Amino acid sequence: MLAVVKTAKAPGVTLSQIPLPKAAKNEVLIKVKGASICGTDISIYDWTPWADGHIKNVPLVIGHEVVGEIIDINTSENTHLKKGDLVSSETHIFDNTCYQCLINNRHICEHMELFGIGRNGGFAEYATIPLRTTWKNTAKIPIEAMSAQEPLGNAVHVCEKANVAGKTVAVFGLGPVGLCAVAVAKAYGAKKVIGINRGEYRRNLAIKMGADEVYSELPKEYINKCEVVLEMSGNSEVIGQSLGAARIAGTIVFFGIPKKEAVIDIGKYFINKELTAKSVFGRKIWQTWYQTSDLLDEGKVDLSKIVTHKFKLEEFEKAMEIMKSGECGKIVLIP
Repeated sequence: MLAVVKTAKAPGVTLSQIPLPKAAKNEVLIKVKGASICGTDISIYDWTPWADGHIKNVPLVIGHEVVGEIIDINTSENTHLKKGDLVSSETHIFDNTCYQCLINNRHICEHMELFGIGRNGGFAEYATIPLRTTWKNTAKIPIEAMSAQEPLGNAVHVCEKANVAGKTVAVFGLGPVGLCAVAVAKAYGAKKVIGINRGEYRRNLAIKMGADEVYSELPKEYINKCEVVLEMSGNSEVIGQSLGAARIAGTIVFFGIPKKEAVIDIGKYFINKELTAKSVFGRKIWQTWYQTSDLLDEGKVDLSKIVTHKFKLEEFEKAMEIMKSGECGKIVLIP
């Protein structure tokens, strides 16, 4: 089968013909119907320090945002899944035995394995997924949305932690998850949502997703005025601006992962302003998935507005070039 493979701990990937995988015990085998490119995949492609710290073994089939049809189930246990179901994968493969799993924090399992990062992922014609991280999709959701539920789920988790209802919310960084955060904040009753992004293309997408105002940088009149700030950019230079946007006793939620260490003035922002800082890594399993599915089923969020490009799997290099340009929303690969 055709797959996008990380063959060396260096920049780039290889389009390769590899053997068809088989479902191991308590796994499903899917025929991939769609797979979305994530910012993490850019890091893996470029081989950033983050990628170097997370990917231990190559060769590796990359890609973690996926939807596919179950063609085989290898288990002796009872399961609600059956052949023909359209399913997606939760990236965070938990062990269900550690302390965090036992207190329902499976998304931050202490012995976590990552789909498409620690084991073969979904940029391929076929893929295997552990039963315990397989999500059965409802029929109402379009295929493209099924493949992009993970970034929407991230945004749901972020907005829920931020308690956005009735508040002025600034979203710094309008990549796909930031765009989803705009839509979720509006769906959850934010009074006003302001999007900040350097690139005009994604500012325009943010308007489509429900942003009330968009800017290339935060206007002076909003400094110290935003009750909630969502830091989705991961840009070390922008983090200080996002802290400056938060009003006294406001809340900031960090989601974007900086490529280098960020220096923060603790006294200026956290002590003098008494800010509440939170962070999000992934989605609550399975709580966030149910919330995400509800938003899509009820039409409160329309992911089709940010799916701007579709490419065949063999066109991966072209898709990655556009993804890295920032002149896109979500890009979906179709095997």
